[in-house]
Amino acid sequence: MRGYVRNILLIFIVAFNLRLGISSVPPVMNQIKESLAISNVQASLLPSIPVFCMGLFAFGIGRFQQTFGRRKSVFLLLLILGGATLSRMIFSGYVGLVITAFIIGFAVAIIGPLLSGFIKEEFPNHAGLLIGIYSLSMGLGSVTAAGMVAQITDWFGGHWANALGIWGIIALVIAVIWILCSPKEQKAETIQNVVAVKFPLRNIQAWKMVAFFALQSGMFYSILTWIAEFFRNNMVLSDKNVFLLTVFTTVQMTCSFLIPALMDRVGHPKFWMYLCSVAMLLGAFFLSISHLSTAIIAVCLFAVGTGGYFPIAMLLPLTYTQTPTQASVWTGMTQAFGYMIGGQVPVLLGWLIDHSGNYHMLFYMIILNSVLLAIIGQNILKKQKS
Repeated sequence: MRGYVRNILLIFIVAFNLRLGISSVPPVMNQIKESLAISNVQASLLPSIPVFCMGLFAFGIGRFQQTFGRRKSVFLLLLILGGATLSRMIFSGYVGLVITAFIIGFAVAIIGPLLSGFIKEEFPNHAGLLIGIYSLSMGLGSVTAAGMVAQITDWFGGHWANALGIWGIIALVIAVIWILCSPKEQKAETIQNVVAVKFPLRNIQAWKMVAFFALQSGMFYSILTWIAEFFRNNMVLSDKNVFLLTVFTTVQMTCSFLIPALMDRVGHPKFWMYLCSVAMLLGAFFLSISHLSTAIIAVCLFAVGTGGYFPIAMLLPLTYTQTPTQASVWTGMTQAFGYMIGGQVPVLLGWLIDHSGNYHMLFYMIILNSVLLAIIGQNILKKQKS
C-alpha cells in the first residue's frame, strides 16, 4: 500500500512539470510581442514549438529506454527540462526563447510516454484513474503557470523573462525526488527488451489514434494560445482575458481528472467522446456572443471538451496493448505524429489571424475539429468494441 501511494505521488509530481514551460507563455504573450517586436505568427511559435517537438522527439522513446532505462531517463530529462526553463531568465531574446522551447519539447516528448509505461506496469487494472491523475496534475501545472505568471512578472518589476524561467526550479527539485524514490523496472521490462517493440506504423488503428490525438491537441493548444488574445481584442471582454483563461485552465484541470475516472465506472468511452464534442460545439456558440456570462459558459464548455478528449486519447493506446513497453511505444507513436501535426494548428491559426485580422478564426477551428473528432473517435471505438 505504501508503494502504491508513493507511485501515485511520483506520477503526480512529474506530470505537474510537463506544461509549465508552455502554459506560462500565453498570459504574457502581449508583453512578449511588444518587447521583442514580433508578429502573431512568431509569438505563436513559442507555445507551439514545444508541442511540435513533443511529437518529433517522441521517436526517441525506444532509444532512451534502451540506453538508460525508464528510471534514469525520467531523471535526466527532468534535469534538461528544468535547466532549459530556468535559462529563459538569461536567454530572453526571441532566438533564446525559441531554442529553450525546442529543448522543453524534447524533454516532455519522452517523459510523457515513459510515464504511460510506468502506469501500465504499476497500475494495470486502474489505468483510467491513473490517467486521470496524470491529466489532473498536468492541468494543475497549466492553471498554476497561467494564473500566476502575470503576478510573478509584476513581482519581478515587469521582467516577463524571469517569470517564465523561474518554473525550472520545480523540475530540478522533482528530478531529485524521482531518482531517490522511484522503483526499478521489473525484470520482464528491462532495457534489453525495449528494442524488440517498434512503432506500429502499419497498423491502421494506430494511425486513427494519431489523427484523434493530433486534432484534440491542436484544438487545446490553439485555445490555450489564442483565447486570451481573442478576449483581449473584444471591447466588452478585453479586461477579463486573463480571468477567462484562468477559468478555462482551472475547469479543464478538474475535468481531465473526473472524466477518465468516471469512464472506469459510468458509460462507454464513446458516450464521453460525444459529450466532449457537444460541449465544444455549444461552447463555440456561446463564444460568438460578446457578453461576460456567455464567455464564462463558453470557456467552461471548452474545458469540459478538452478535459475529456486528452485522457480519451491517452487511454486508447493502453487498451490496445498488453505490456508496459508496448504501451510506451504505442503512446510514443500516437504522441510523436499527433503532436507534430497538432503543434502546427496554433501557428496556422496565428497566420490566419494575421492575414484576416479576425480572431474569430479560433471559433471556426473549434467547430471543424470538434466534428472531425466525433467522426474519428466513433470509428476507433466502434472497431475496439468489435
